[in-house]
Amino acid sequence: MKRLNVIGFIFSFVFLVASCSVKKAEQSDDTAQLETLINRYIESINTCDTTIVSDIWSKNDNVSYIAPFGYYGSYNEIRDSLILGVFAKNFIERHLQKNSVKINVNGNSAWSEFTWNYKAVKLDSTVVDTKGRETQIFEKSDGGKWKLVHIHYSPVN
Repeated sequence: MKRLNVIGFIFSFVFLVASCSVKKAEQSDDTAQLETLINRYIESINTCDTTIVSDIWSKNDNVSYIAPFGYYGSYNEIRDSLILGVFAKNFIERHLQKNSVKINVNGNSAWSEFTWNYKAVKLDSTVVDTKGRETQIFEKSDGGKWKLVHIHYSPVN
């Protein structure tokens, strides 16, 4: 009987270790996908490319973007008023760079936080150089693809 208990314990231990390894591999894959998504977000700001915006943002009704200069409460507002409005119409050059990224994954939800530098040139040739702190929230779709659902940023001095 003792031998059966030992074999059962060993089997359970091996199963537990294998399960943990699979979960860590999935989280590592999710983290890599989210890092790519954050980089594509940066690219969408720098290029004002609405194809990228369409690929990275959820089209659900619950998306939003909060910034000191406004609130955008739908995918269309983010694309049209923020990307094509604020960024494309006001700046002839845009250079957003991220720093110190932290990513947290919890099932089909995830969030990131990072600081950034934004150097840009306005239409009148005025140079803008700002710094900020940003939180992004993501959801994994039924197809397994991560999408942005919320961004909130604040400037820092």
